[in-house]
Amino acid sequence: MNNPMSPATPRLPRRRALAAAATAGAAALLGACSSGTASRSLSTASGAAGPLTIGMTYTPNVQFAPFYMSVYADGTQLRHHGAQEGQFEALLAGTEHLVVAGGDEAAVAASNGSDLVIIGGYYQRYPACLIVPQDSPITALNQLAGRTVGVPGRTGETWYALQLALETAGLTESDVTIQEIGFTQQAALVGGKVDAIVGFSNNDAVQIAQNGMAVRTLDVAAEVPLIGASLVTTARVLAARRDDLAAAVSASAKGMTRFVDDPDAAVETTRTYVTDLVDPQEAARAREVAVATGALVRPAPDTVVGSVSADRVAPMLDFLGAHRLLGPTAPAVDVVCTPLLDA
Repeated sequence: MNNPMSPATPRLPRRRALAAAATAGAAALLGACSSGTASRSLSTASGAAGPLTIGMTYTPNVQFAPFYMSVYADGTQLRHHGAQEGQFEALLAGTEHLVVAGGDEAAVAASNGSDLVIIGGYYQRYPACLIVPQDSPITALNQLAGRTVGVPGRTGETWYALQLALETAGLTESDVTIQEIGFTQQAALVGGKVDAIVGFSNNDAVQIAQNGMAVRTLDVAAEVPLIGASLVTTARVLAARRDDLAAAVSASAKGMTRFVDDPDAAVETTRTYVTDLVDPQEAARAREVAVATGALVRPAPDTVVGSVSADRVAPMLDFLGAHRLLGPTAPAVDVVCTPLLDA
């Protein structure tokens, strides 16, 4: 997103520290990322030998603790993207084998010609929501009519979520004033420049409240047809290294379960990657984010953590297509999603 990201690549399971720091109040989990990797050859990612590299599209943060807590095959690397790198740039260039990114964003990229496949899940509940001040008269989505709504931009998950919220409310874009505010959601809401923002329940809503403004969240739909943060690879890598990827997805799912079960351990593990968490106040703030993120990872006791279902892909593609969010070629369900986790 708008914060710098570390290019360091610690080897696991030794978990050597990433040479960077980001505060626990970093913005969204999944955002635009790093530079200098796209020119590398695809041979590394498509070859059968060598350790896997798992990409994370943001600076080190407690929201990535499930992957810090995972026990992968020896030599597996975690890599945080840099400030100018797109979500799938390194994956498509061959310098990553797996990336943590929005399933819906992967589908949109696939419709524009990118060779992407969703192979595992992370967020089982969609993170994007409408956020309003606690004392706002807006208590239902249809009350957005005539109001100003702030969005980071007209792309990505917050944009998809706004389209869904308007559809749920029976409104169109012309019924509201949409203001592109970048990643200044808190300032825009606190300053009264907008009546509502589209953000993420596990960071924006938590962090705004932590900084002194009481807020409420509104779900964008009772049933959200979109798929949030997932584990994404390419068809090329999947064909060459299916077993390795399946092992990484399984290990990640176990890390996700540890994360949900023990947010204190999540903060402790993240402290190796985010040095600011030695401060007790920052650690407490990070724990709140971890708990809110855990609610997305395992929203119900019977949730199969780390799973992704191909059954969810068709409704997602239908929604994205109906709202003209897909590119020229809508991908087939079995092309864009191949679940590797044994549920």
